[in-house]
Amino acid sequence: MKQLLLRIGLLAVFLIAAQPAVASNPDIEGEVSGVEICAQFLPCEAAVFTGTCDCTVGNRQAPGFFWVSVQHDPLPNAGSSSAIRDGKWNLTTLRGSFSGKVVDGEIFNKGDNTFEIDATLSIQKNGKGEVKVSGVLDHNEFPPTFEGYLLQP
Repeated sequence: MKQLLLRIGLLAVFLIAAQPAVASNPDIEGEVSGVEICAQFLPCEAAVFTGTCDCTVGNRQAPGFFWVSVQHDPLPNAGSSSAIRDGKWNLTTLRGSFSGKVVDGEIFNKGDNTFEIDATLSIQKNGKGEVKVSGVLDHNEFPPTFEGYLLQP
């Protein structure tokens, strides 16, 4: 009996801790392209990006503009990762404006002065749920550029 209760307890802890990602409402997807306008080590105290989005919102074309401010651990050495810890974002499209927090993410150094970026955005204004960002940050150019996608979890 004790073993059964222990197993049920462990299962309950696992199910509570393993919360699935929740797709956004409205559904926001598309291609983003931008530039870094301020590095984290400068007085901004965050990596700040701005750019355009060739997006769909609720399955309808919605081109627009974005900005994101991200705090992260120091950039990693080649072949290593560092954490994206916090941030804010805003997306303004023909179908509305959306904003929220950068929940978490990862920066992976590809070893050629480029970095794979994966992050989770939480929608807090004009929607709910999460949007994933995945792309490449290129430090070979100045200013550094970002090319990626907004995806549903």
